[in-house]
Amino acid sequence: MGLVAQANPAHARPDCDVPDPPPICDGPGSHDPEGNLTGATRVPAGVSVTGWATDPDGGAVRVDITIGGTKVGTLTTTSGGNFSGTVPARAGGNVCARALNNGAGTSKLIGCANLAVAVDPVGSFDRIERSGTDLALHGWAIDGDTTDAIWLHVYQDGVFATAAPADRALSAPPAGHPGYGTGHGFAVTVPERPGDGEHNVCVYAINVGAGTVNTELGCRTYTVRHDPTGALDEVTRTGNTLRVRGWSADPDEPQTPTEVHIYDSGVFVRSVTANGHRPDLPGEYGPTHGYDVTDLPANMTPGPHTVCAYAINRAHGVHNTQLGCRNYAVPAPVAAPTINPFGEWDIYSNEIHVSWTDNSTSEDGYRVERSVAGGPWVEISRRTDAFRSLTDRNLTPNTRHCYRVIAFNELTEAAAEVCATTKQPPLPQPTGLTVVGRTDTTLTVRWTDNAEGEDHYLLGWGRPTDQVLPRIISIPANPGTGEMTYTVTGLDSSTDYRVAVSPRKAGHDTAPPLDTTAWTTGGPIVNGFTSSVGAVQACAPTEVTLNWKTTGATRVVVKRGTTTLADRTQSGPGVWEGTVSGGSHDGNVLYTLTAYAADGRTATANVPVYRSTPYPLVKSIEFNNTGWYRLEAWYYDLYDNKIQKIGDVASGGKINITPGHCQVRRIKVIDPNTGRVAFMPGSQLVLGHNEGGVSQVAAG
Repeated sequence: MGLVAQANPAHARPDCDVPDPPPICDGPGSHDPEGNLTGATRVPAGVSVTGWATDPDGGAVRVDITIGGTKVGTLTTTSGGNFSGTVPARAGGNVCARALNNGAGTSKLIGCANLAVAVDPVGSFDRIERSGTDLALHGWAIDGDTTDAIWLHVYQDGVFATAAPADRALSAPPAGHPGYGTGHGFAVTVPERPGDGEHNVCVYAINVGAGTVNTELGCRTYTVRHDPTGALDEVTRTGNTLRVRGWSADPDEPQTPTEVHIYDSGVFVRSVTANGHRPDLPGEYGPTHGYDVTDLPANMTPGPHTVCAYAINRAHGVHNTQLGCRNYAVPAPVAAPTINPFGEWDIYSNEIHVSWTDNSTSEDGYRVERSVAGGPWVEISRRTDAFRSLTDRNLTPNTRHCYRVIAFNELTEAAAEVCATTKQPPLPQPTGLTVVGRTDTTLTVRWTDNAEGEDHYLLGWGRPTDQVLPRIISIPANPGTGEMTYTVTGLDSSTDYRVAVSPRKAGHDTAPPLDTTAWTTGGPIVNGFTSSVGAVQACAPTEVTLNWKTTGATRVVVKRGTTTLADRTQSGPGVWEGTVSGGSHDGNVLYTLTAYAADGRTATANVPVYRSTPYPLVKSIEFNNTGWYRLEAWYYDLYDNKIQKIGDVASGGKINITPGHCQVRRIKVIDPNTGRVAFMPGSQLVLGHNEGGVSQVAAG
C-alpha cells in the first residue's frame, strides 16, 4: 500500500496584469480561486499534504483537506501562495484539496491525490520454521499512526498463545513505508500444540492510534507427529502358542528401535523391541522396525481372545500408540457323539451302515476307526462335512466289527463305540414262480424252494406299480427243498396283481424276491367310453372321435346304432385303451361299446351325441282343407315375402308340404281372395330335415 501520492496537475490561472488592452477579467469565474494539490504522503502523525492556491481578489487562501470525502483539516497559504501541513489520518482512498473563495467568486476543488490511507495496522505472516517442538513465526507488521514497533498476539487452534513486539530489523523498510524505518519485523517463538495431528496458528497486529481493528496478518497450519506409529499385522495361534507380527517406529527418533508392549485379553504379556528387518516399511523410517514374536503363550481358556499391541513413546509424543488389535479363538472341548442303534437295514453280510448324532459345537470333524474280530483299530474315514453317517463295504460275512466314532478339534477329541456282527450270505433264491390258478378273487402261485433250513417264507402282493408291496405275510417253511404252493385270497376281480416270494432265516441277508404278475378273472369293466363332442348343430355335420378304456376284456365292439364301427381283440385281459372314428354327422346318434371277457361275460356302455337346432325340424306336413273355399299353400322368406307357391288346395282336398333338407322356411296356407291365413306352423319358421317330424293338419 503506497503512502506517497502525486497530485493531479493544477488548472492554468488567467493573467489579468498585462499591458493594454487588458483582457476582460470580470466574467463568470474570474473571481474564483485557483491552485493545485501537489503531494500527499502518509506520515505517523497523519497525512502530509502540499500545494499552492491564489484568489484574484487577493489575500491568503484557506484550503480544506478531505480524505474519502470527509474533511479532516484546513491549511492556509503563505505569502508566496503555497500551503503545506499534516492533517489527521482517516481511512479512505482519495486525498483532495478545496480552495475557499475570498470575496466575489466560488470555492473551487484544486486537486486530488489517489492515496489509500490506512489507519489499521498492516503486515504479513510469511512462514513457520520448526526446531524440535518449537515454532518460529516470521513476518512484519506496522501501524501507519506510529513509527514505533507494534505488538502482536499469537493464537493456536483458537487459543491465545503469546504476545510479542514486531521490532526485528528488516533489510529495508516495508514497501510503501519509506519514512518508518526498518525495525518492524518479527520472529516469535511458541511451543507447538500437544497431540498429533493438524494444528492452526494465527498472528494479529494490535492497532495503535486512529484505527479500530487488530489486523489478522495470516494463519498457517502445521502437523504434529511425535507419537509412535506402526501396525499389528498378524496374530495366529498354533496349539498353545501365539505368533504376533507387525512394525513400529517413533518419528522423533526414526533410526532408534521402538519398544512394543503386547496385551492378551487386557493382560500385559510381553515387551518386545521392534528392530526386525521389514523392507516394506515407509522410507522415512528405514527397514529395521519390525517385530515378530513366535513363542507367546496363548490364553487357552475356551472362547474368543483379543491381542493388542502398543508402541511406547520415546521423546516428544504424549501417547503410547495402539498399533491394533486382533482376535484368536480357543475351541471348547468336544463332546462324544451318540451312535444311533442299528436298524433292520443297517447290517448285511458284506456291509454295515453306521450313523451318529452330533453332540458338540466345537468339533472340526469326525474320525471313524474300525476293529475287525478284536484286531487293532484302523482309521477308515475322516469327515469334515455335514454328513453324520458311514457305509462300510466289502466286509467278511459272519464276523464281528467294532466302530469308534471320534469327534475332534485341534485340542481335544471324544469317542463313542459300537459293535455288530455281519450276517451270513442270503439263502438261495426260489425259482419257477408261476400262477397255476385264478378266480375272480384269488390267485394260486407255485414255486420251487431251493433253500435248506429257512425259518419261513415272506409272500407279498399288490399292484404292479407299487414300489413296496402293501400286503406281506409269513408262510411256514417246508422241510428241505421242493415245490411250494399258496393261494392269495380277497382280491378284486379283473385286476392285475404282482406277487413276490422270498425265503428268510435269522442271521442271513434277505434274498432278492422272486415275483410274477397275473390277472384275476371276472367280467370285463368299461372304465371309460367318451365322445369328442356332446352335441352337434342340425345341418352342420361334425367329425366325431370315440375313446374307450376297459379292464378284463379280450374283445371290444363299437357300434353306431346297428352299424359296427370297430371289432378289436387282444391276447390278455389287461387294461386296454383305444380310439375309433364315429364318422361325420349332425347329431342324434347313439354309440354303443360292448366289452367281452375270455369266458364270454360282457359289459356295455353307451354315449349319445345330441342334435341342437334353432327351429323345429320338419320332414313333411299333410294339410286337409275343411273349408268351403279354395286355399293356396306358399313358402315365404324370413322377411315374409312370397318366394314359392307350393300348390292349391280345393275345398275338401289335401296337400303334402315337404321343405327341402336343411332349408329354413315360413309356411302359410291362405285364402287367395281375402288374404286370410288359414294355417301357419306355430313357430312360423321351420327347418326342413330328412329326420324331421311328420304331421297332419286340418283347417278351412
